[in-house]
Amino acid sequence: MTTSFLILHLYVLTMEIKDLPGISASELLKLIPEDLLVDLSLETKVDYQVKKLYGRRVFTLLAFGLIESERIGLRSLQDFFNSTHYKVLFNVDESTTIKYNSLSTRLAKMNVEFFKKAYEAIYEECSRLYDEKDLSLLYRIVRVDSVMVCETATKLEKGINVGSKKDGKKQVKYTVCLTNLFPSSVEVFRDQCHINENLTIPQAILKVIDKNKDNVFVFDRGVSSREIFCELDDKDCSFVTRLKLDARYQVIQNIPLPENPVIGNLSILKDQLVYLYKSGNNLVEHPFRLIPAERKDGKRFLFLSNLINTREEFPYLLEAKDIILLYKKRWDIEVFFRFIKQELNFSHFISVNQNGIQILLYMTLILAMLILIYKRLNGLGYKTAKRRFMLEIRDIIAVMLIEFSGGDPSRVFR
Repeated sequence: MTTSFLILHLYVLTMEIKDLPGISASELLKLIPEDLLVDLSLETKVDYQVKKLYGRRVFTLLAFGLIESERIGLRSLQDFFNSTHYKVLFNVDESTTIKYNSLSTRLAKMNVEFFKKAYEAIYEECSRLYDEKDLSLLYRIVRVDSVMVCETATKLEKGINVGSKKDGKKQVKYTVCLTNLFPSSVEVFRDQCHINENLTIPQAILKVIDKNKDNVFVFDRGVSSREIFCELDDKDCSFVTRLKLDARYQVIQNIPLPENPVIGNLSILKDQLVYLYKSGNNLVEHPFRLIPAERKDGKRFLFLSNLINTREEFPYLLEAKDIILLYKKRWDIEVFFRFIKQELNFSHFISVNQNGIQILLYMTLILAMLILIYKRLNGLGYKTAKRRFMLEIRDIIAVMLIEFSGGDPSRVFR
């Protein structure tokens, strides 16, 4: 019998995700239909001259390993594949086995496009069913930031040197766009020049700039190039960021503040249109909005944006409070990075070559999207969501084992 992902013919449900007060792991796994993986296998030719570790099988093995283990490696994936649980769940013949070195070789050579296209298709479906657009601000907030993962230089084929060379480690940089709830795109950087956020974050933004006109990109002060700010504005890319406190500028116009210019623990000092200085006395005559603010302990902040009422899609002037509120949403991507590092093995390389690194990246993002929905719709924390998602998968396996051996799972708790 042809199986869908995780044998979901046993758990067919008709309700839409967006109509559910809560959601189960089996319902979420409907977002990865067998037909999708079959079609992508044919499209990308990922299974060309492969008999055992074909695309769908590697996909399910990596997903299973990421769910089951906090720190997986090639040897643990070998054990997972050879286990009764995995074979029953994915309808693998009992006599079929693999060795970890065969998996390592396969990850290094198989077509990454299979996993990339699967990730893109699943992202589109997730965002279609569950889009958290902030209706109070009328924007889709895209948080953009980078995370580094390190490995010993002898293992990593290519990477970025950071800090002292004596530690013998290199790093790979991932720059992610987090649109509302989900990671909408990712770029992988391994050249030394890409330690500079003025190169990586704009590249990630410009790649997805045309997907939605109501996007607002929010990023930290690692991007400081005045040319980049002007380029983004010229391309009608709305953004909110921060400037360093020593930034120099020329005030063009003061915008009146509201009666109570306070948001959270911040007091808004001014709301201004300014020209920024680039270097020396080089003034960039391109208007931006600058909002100085001060925390109760005296710490100051400079918020910068191009959200001015000059575009047709933004016919009104946002209050300074809204600009700061948009920037505060940036913290969500820091939480996302901590989640995938702590719960989904992202601080550890299973494969250290470019191909394998990208495959594991896309699989991590796919699983992250499912758990993020599971977390939100069930009102759970990240760690609890991952654990309960895993336990539900184990329950599915238990039911299948009982039924396949001729038993009745409904009798277990009688």
